[in-house]
Amino acid sequence: EAMKLAWLKATLRSELVDSVAEAADAFRSGVLEVAGAAYLVLLSASELQQEWSGRAQVRDEDLRLWQSRAKINPARKQQAQWFFEVLWDEKLRDLRPNVLKFTTGSDRWPVDSQNFAFCVEPMDGGDDMLPRAMTCGNMLQLPSYT
Repeated sequence: EAMKLAWLKATLRSELVDSVAEAADAFRSGVLEVAGAAYLVLLSASELQQEWSGRAQVRDEDLRLWQSRAKINPARKQQAQWFFEVLWDEKLRDLRPNVLKFTTGSDRWPVDSQNFAFCVEPMDGGDDMLPRAMTCGNMLQLPSYT
């Protein structure tokens, strides 16, 4: 049993630590070169994650910005209104990151959202069609729901 445990530890270390050590060192060096070590030590792990990849939650003020920045094709004004009404529903608040991921490709709200853009465009079809998204352009395409 002791030999199995030692073998397992050695194998896991080799697979999960040693095999990526060179890449991890290069990444670390690059981050330190760009951001500087002094800046990084001021941040907790969660703050650093938020800086790099955004917030995990879409807060009300984020949704307000999302809605205000939306460029809505006049042909889908009513459907876009319904879309945002669903996102404002308190019971569905936890689904906002999922909707964000569907429409933008990321489930995290950007910390620097000054350049956040979103548009709603029409697509063919009616009540029997599902919406489509083009994540490269933060575009939601909605059929003519009634």
